[in-house]
Amino acid sequence: MKALEFNGSGTEYFKIWIVNILLTIVTLGIYHPWAKVRNRRYFYGNTELDNANFEYHATGKQLFFSYVIAMILFLAYVVLSQVSIVFSVAFPLIFIFVLPWILWRSIKFNLRMSSYRNVRFGFDGSLGGAYATFLGYPVGLFIAFIIVMAVIVGLIGSVMGMMTPAIILASILGLFFYPAYFAMINKISNMYFINGAQFGQGDFSTELNFKTFFGIAMKGMGLGLLLSFLAMIVIGIIAYLTIGLEQIAMMGEQIQQMEEGAEPDGMFLALIFGVYAVLILVSIYVAAYFKARHRTYVFGETSLDNSINFESTLRANKLFGIIMTNLLLMIVTLGLAYPWAVVRLYRYSIESINVGAPDGLDGYMSKAGNEGALGEELGDAFDIDVGGIAF
Repeated sequence: MKALEFNGSGTEYFKIWIVNILLTIVTLGIYHPWAKVRNRRYFYGNTELDNANFEYHATGKQLFFSYVIAMILFLAYVVLSQVSIVFSVAFPLIFIFVLPWILWRSIKFNLRMSSYRNVRFGFDGSLGGAYATFLGYPVGLFIAFIIVMAVIVGLIGSVMGMMTPAIILASILGLFFYPAYFAMINKISNMYFINGAQFGQGDFSTELNFKTFFGIAMKGMGLGLLLSFLAMIVIGIIAYLTIGLEQIAMMGEQIQQMEEGAEPDGMFLALIFGVYAVLILVSIYVAAYFKARHRTYVFGETSLDNSINFESTLRANKLFGIIMTNLLLMIVTLGLAYPWAVVRLYRYSIESINVGAPDGLDGYMSKAGNEGALGEELGDAFDIDVGGIAF
């Protein structure tokens, strides 16, 4: 196994980042496509595998036309939604229906514009598969759940004559549906993307199962609930030691007074802030756990022509530490540390990928031909990212 490497630095990226921001402001946003290309070329060009770097071949000019179309559509929506309620509702629905096509073209374009050792990546997933993955399954599963819940609540409510047990049962089932829903969506989206991806003449492939994703989701949810429970106990103990049981009992009155417009005291605000802060920390850690476990599973089940294998060494604790220190850096520097934060996170994400290629990648040849970029660039113009897909 050979690990990917990233040779860039926060200082180098800061120069690109600040110039991109200034030029985008001066040009009233027109420079945005070129800024995006410069960013990607920097990160691709400094990412190496076996002493060879990746390349990004798109140009700002290729993205500009679709970027302009996207901006015109956005401005039209903002203006027309102020004068027409029908349009304000219809436009989002139309956009949702078109979104799978935009994602499909964006994936095809971005992979086609990427290469390693002069061998292009590609994507041959079908448009129908995109609609099933990004629209059919998410909407269909959600509607099925609503129907099942309605039937259960209706049956139990009519048999027992009480709605409370039915609502309790529906809530319990909802706790299982939430992780099951996202487990199925993760399975479908990862398989669609990976099984459609290509490298020259080679095809990526994977076979993922729902059970593993569901197990990760349930463990993540359980971890989140456990950490939240423990955190609330700690906060309760600290509150008891600092302000006393009597003051804690008065918290309910303070909440009622806040609803009536009264100003809460500082200790109460500090306690509320602490609760929110802890819940945010727990959410970030659970998200890091999901990311690490998903990548470990998906990479381990992915291969290129059944001869090149992949491995992820991403770990939740280290990822959480990087995210938290990045947030602190951003707060302390009022956002100026953004380039260093991005580089730190990208470096760890990339360098935790190992590739097992005993025979190397030289034998793969790039496929001839380029596809038009018009529709594909719309994905970039709308800043649509498929980064949620683990691969």
